Amino acid sequence: MESLSDLLVRELSDLKRFCDLLEEERKALTGTQADRLPDIAKEKAALVGQLNQLETRRDTLLVKNGFAKGRSGIEAWLASLPNASSDRHRWTELLKLAAQARDGNETNGKLINILLKQNQDALSVLLSGGTDSIYGADGQQRGLAAGKRSFGAV
Repeated sequence: MESLSDLLVRELSDLKRFCDLLEEERKALTGTQADRLPDIAKEKAALVGQLNQLETRRDTLLVKNGFAKGRSGIEAWLASLPNASSDRHRWTELLKLAAQARDGNETNGKLINILLKQNQDALSVLLSGGTDSIYGADGQQRGLAAGKRSFGAV
């Protein structure tokens, strides 16, 4: 049967991989590897599912052993162990990585919103129906509007 210590090891490993994926995602968003984003999103979603399952199993084991679910249960479990230094270290590391994942996910979300805004602004310029539009309603590039000088004309 699986122990709480075993679950912490698995959660820590999966959460480290999730943080690595967030870093890959950030690099893809700010670099030239946007084609990697769908694969990263798929792997992130799978890891989130695994992490949720591990948390559920951890809570089940905590309750089965007479502790509360969640953080308070883990902390009570750790306090009940005479030699829990490695488990305490894993739990502390897990909390740090969870905060790092939250911050990384928030940063990537902001980057995505900035990129979406830039794309929307660019599309708006290209598709605008005003006289300064680069393209006509038919999608063809317009020539210079009458009465406007080209660059280099005096």
